[in-house]
Amino acid sequence: MKFLQLLPSRWVNWLATLLRIEFAEPNENSAPAVPYGLSASELVTRFIYSERRMNKLRTRPMPDSFYPPADGELSVVHSTGLPDHEVWEIGRTHALGDQPGRDRIRGRADVPVKALIDRKLSAIRDDNPFKRHTSVIGWPTSDDADQQKQQRTGICLELSQDPDVKLIIPESPIVHTA
Repeated sequence: MKFLQLLPSRWVNWLATLLRIEFAEPNENSAPAVPYGLSASELVTRFIYSERRMNKLRTRPMPDSFYPPADGELSVVHSTGLPDHEVWEIGRTHALGDQPGRDRIRGRADVPVKALIDRKLSAIRDDNPFKRHTSVIGWPTSDDADQQKQQRTGICLELSQDPDVKLIIPESPIVHTA
């Protein structure tokens, strides 16, 4: 521990954060330290707002369902252990909003975290802005925007074709209720 005193405090803080994210796993008797990385045995859910992001005939999510926003943090929900109706309720209460195209949930992709890890991505549960919120991070970056887009698109294509990724379509679209 003495060597930590020799390091600048920002490095110590960075190291402590890194260790919490990688190794802080929840147990049954305590609340998890947030944020923390999900293990390969966990499941996350990506809500889908547009029918064009689903192939209903093949019951597969389309690749663009997984494409990350500019900040490189794809928003998903940690859905391990939740019954189906609770996953939909999280979508109803937290994923719907006033943004154009976000007024109904048309489906969802249930993604094993192992599928993300296999593609060098990580799922970090942060509970921000709501409980069970998780960010998928680690997307390739490049100074060449075309190369970065190509790499990310390739990962999204692989996820959309992964046999362990399941597309779930509700009987009717999920809408926000007051």
